[in-house]
Amino acid sequence: MKNQKETKKKVSRYIPSLRLRSRILLYFVTIICITLALLNVAFGCFPYLAGILFYVLAATTLTASCYYITIHIRQDIREVIKPAIAANPYTNKVTTDYRWRTMLFAVPGMVSNIIFALFNGIIGITSRSAWFGTLAAYYILLSVMRAGVVRQERKLAGIKEKQEHMSRELSIYRRNSILFIFMAVVLAGAVILLLNAQGGKDYPGLTIYAVATYTFYKIITSTIKVIKVGKRKSPLLSIIKKIGYIDACVSILTLQTAMFASFADGEEGMIKLMNGITGTVVCLMVLGLGIQGICFSKRQQL
Repeated sequence: MKNQKETKKKVSRYIPSLRLRSRILLYFVTIICITLALLNVAFGCFPYLAGILFYVLAATTLTASCYYITIHIRQDIREVIKPAIAANPYTNKVTTDYRWRTMLFAVPGMVSNIIFALFNGIIGITSRSAWFGTLAAYYILLSVMRAGVVRQERKLAGIKEKQEHMSRELSIYRRNSILFIFMAVVLAGAVILLLNAQGGKDYPGLTIYAVATYTFYKIITSTIKVIKVGKRKSPLLSIIKKIGYIDACVSILTLQTAMFASFADGEEGMIKLMNGITGTVVCLMVLGLGIQGICFSKRQQL
């Protein structure tokens, strides 16, 4: 940590600070250079050497702009935003109380799961699609699990005795681990439908790229959260993060089916094979989390 601070100080000695007027000029020049470089990529409207110059200028000014934006955002956070957050009791609690923040952020996920369950259920009924019906059952399970954990957390807030508190958390952990096993069965049904060409989603136009970006972001952040929450020794926090992790893993499967629907033509054998592999891995992962959770809660209660 000390070496990082010393490195930052050395870097700041060689890179001059800029006034607001100079930074605005830099950002404006960056936009112009990037625009010219993109125009040359798209239309080849400049001579070869001029194009190379625009690429170099775009890279250089963009690097400098990112540096100054990062520095001043950090400065604003330290000098303006952090004191404002600390002055408000609600926002201060969000930033300082990890447990409360985890439960708070679980609510939007629960609401989105309910919406997806209703959406897929309605489509499944109107189109008589077993695939959408299975997805509706999956999202119902997710929303029930998240709602149950948030509800139990409110009850646990009144328990001060540590041993009883931990015993209740382990009970919640075990019940949700059992639900993971039921969820694995539901997902197995969805995979079987995929292999029989009765499922899959298709996203219009460029929407699939936005969905892909969000899906990969979700799987990365949920994995990091599952690893970090293990250090807090709280079964309840651990189970809410595992629910989010399972949600992200299943999103990978649905994204894969969408990408095959959009980009794979005439390769039915390969599509079935990849859907089968990915679906099986996801099902086994969910099943494994359920079994591991049941075994862990039993060991802790012995």
